[in-house]
Amino acid sequence: MPTVTLTPALLFLAQALLLIAGPFLVWRLAGARHVAPMVVIQILAGIALGPSLLGRLAPDLWATLFAPAALAPLSGLALLAVLFFAFLTGLHLDPAEFRGRGRAFAAVALSSMAVPTLVGLGLGWWLAGAYPGMAGPRATPGLFAAGFGICVGVTALPVLGAILREMGLLGDRIGRLALGYAAVNDALLWLLITGVLAWAAGGSGGVEAIAGVAVLGFAYVGVTELVARPVLARLMARVAPGGEIGDMAVVVTCAALLASAAITEMIGLHYILGAFVAGTAMPRRLAAAILARLEHFSTLILLPFFFTLTGLKVDLDLGDSSQWAVFGLASAATLVGKMAGTAIPARLTGERWVDALRLGALMPCKGLMEVIVLTILLEAGVLSNACFSAMVLMAVAVTALTQPMTRLAERWAALAVHDQKIAL
Repeated sequence: MPTVTLTPALLFLAQALLLIAGPFLVWRLAGARHVAPMVVIQILAGIALGPSLLGRLAPDLWATLFAPAALAPLSGLALLAVLFFAFLTGLHLDPAEFRGRGRAFAAVALSSMAVPTLVGLGLGWWLAGAYPGMAGPRATPGLFAAGFGICVGVTALPVLGAILREMGLLGDRIGRLALGYAAVNDALLWLLITGVLAWAAGGSGGVEAIAGVAVLGFAYVGVTELVARPVLARLMARVAPGGEIGDMAVVVTCAALLASAAITEMIGLHYILGAFVAGTAMPRRLAAAILARLEHFSTLILLPFFFTLTGLKVDLDLGDSSQWAVFGLASAATLVGKMAGTAIPARLTGERWVDALRLGALMPCKGLMEVIVLTILLEAGVLSNACFSAMVLMAVAVTALTQPMTRLAERWAALAVHDQKIAL
């Protein structure tokens, strides 16, 4: 029997088959879709295929299939996956939904980020003393606390979009509000990360760096709204006059997406936010047609590369009690901080308690953005590898809880309506 030579092409095909088909089959055929969103299954699959499980059970097989050098060709696909999914999430969001909401929307959006970040900041300060091994090699207690607080405050905009899509809530007012709050959270996130990275680099210009990025970011959003949006509308009217998205319209759409992502990456607000802004700037009349062309390929084929590659970076030590302590405390801080920071101000600004709780249940969702932030802080020396692994596990846990907590709030709403009808 001839021996099989594992060529680079064959290795890539084997990896792609495992990453795309494996998690989907578990999610769809094994009934996991009734328990957790597919993104959670994809990250868990990556953890299982990584050094934490497969690397220990079958080190030779793991080294062949998933060692860091073998994963290099997949990184470009993972980047494209994130870009397209952030763009599609922005495309689902109509900015007109938030016009006229004014202070109520701003208050909830800011509180949903500020409250959990402050809770995480206090917890991070305590952890720096209680578990010094969680801090990275370049972190002081204050720097570690700041980075940890940001990690607790994160809401993952693209993953929240995926969960809302799976739950059928993208067209719901509460779902669109949650996406709007998450967009504000992400904008604030990159301002905070800029300051933390300046601090980690030893520079004294943290405040100036944040102010500079804020000015450039607001200027970019203004230019997008006043200039890019009407230009895109006229251009798309020429290449898609009947509302059908042909080849030229697809190329124009992708060019707008990539250019926007490149601009925000250059000004320090990360390419994900630029991709999202590009989605919001596309003509609303073409949103459904663009989604029909791009959404399924992006979510089912490209996105698994990012989520599974994320899990492959995690190296959990099951016997390390400090990792489990950080995981448990960070999960509790996220759930309490996000719920309180969203639901209470939402109720105070006029939402019904049921809707306020639904919003609070959606906002702890982390996934994609959390992993990006954790990776940035790990590379900057703010977090240790042990803390990174524990926090990725926390992101998976609270993201998995997003759907059941929201469903619980919806059932409560249905029961409340039923009881009200009986009372009448």
